[in-house]
Amino acid sequence: MKKIFFIGLVALCLTACQKQTVQPKVYGRFVPERKDDFAWENEYAAYRMYGPSLRPENPSNGVDLWLKASPELVVDSFYYREHVLGLPYHINYGKGLDCYKVGHTAGCGGLIVMASDTTYVGGAYDRWEILEQTPEKFVFKLEYDSLLVAGHVLKESITITAEAGTALNQADVVLTGEYDGELLVGGGIFMHDTIDHFEVYENIGMIFYEEDALSDKTAAKMNYDYNGSTSQGRIYITVQTPDATVTDIQDGNLVAVKPYTLGDTLTYYFGATWSEWKEQ
Repeated sequence: MKKIFFIGLVALCLTACQKQTVQPKVYGRFVPERKDDFAWENEYAAYRMYGPSLRPENPSNGVDLWLKASPELVVDSFYYREHVLGLPYHINYGKGLDCYKVGHTAGCGGLIVMASDTTYVGGAYDRWEILEQTPEKFVFKLEYDSLLVAGHVLKESITITAEAGTALNQADVVLTGEYDGELLVGGGIFMHDTIDHFEVYENIGMIFYEEDALSDKTAAKMNYDYNGSTSQGRIYITVQTPDATVTDIQDGNLVAVKPYTLGDTLTYYFGATWSEWKEQ
């Protein structure tokens, strides 16, 4: 009788422990198998930034966007599908897709530096560090040794915080080095060939951009070849730089920037959603 009672008690404890297990809502990691990407996600979207192994392809310090169809975590499955199964993540197989082309731009919320009315973006990061990782919060830092601005080499440190329950990431940026002129710094959104809609909210330093999810012709063709359709909904991107003094279009980027002093910490927010996202 005691044995049966003990087994029952153990089973009850295991069941209770399983019920208390917290399912992660945010996630991120260094991705050496894909040229040193650093990728992360929360319920609403996934993102990545580019590392040293990609440097020969002239990447930027901009942010790439992956669209998600639901809150399900997809970063690892997308990389596995692409690099092990040979199924490109540029095609939507039902979970979402990578269709937002970054190139050498700010992408979806990357850092913009303006000097003498010219915009600058950097290259691949040099070092990464995970600062905090819980089921509800993911914090990491990327460091860049060579951010070229008007002939001057600056260093960039950006700490990004992704949390459950919000579509916006927080970016805390510190630039160091020497530059005598005025710098304007903040977040930016690269607008692709099809510019459908953008809005500027100067009073809160917020910019908003909307476009066809398949504005990139390569992604459009891949999805058409797979399912006969070039319709994958719409992308909505927001950047907010509190107290921004310039919210405008510069060199194809929609920017929200403000005066910056080297060595200070500047905070801005960025994030995106997809019209096809659905709560599970």
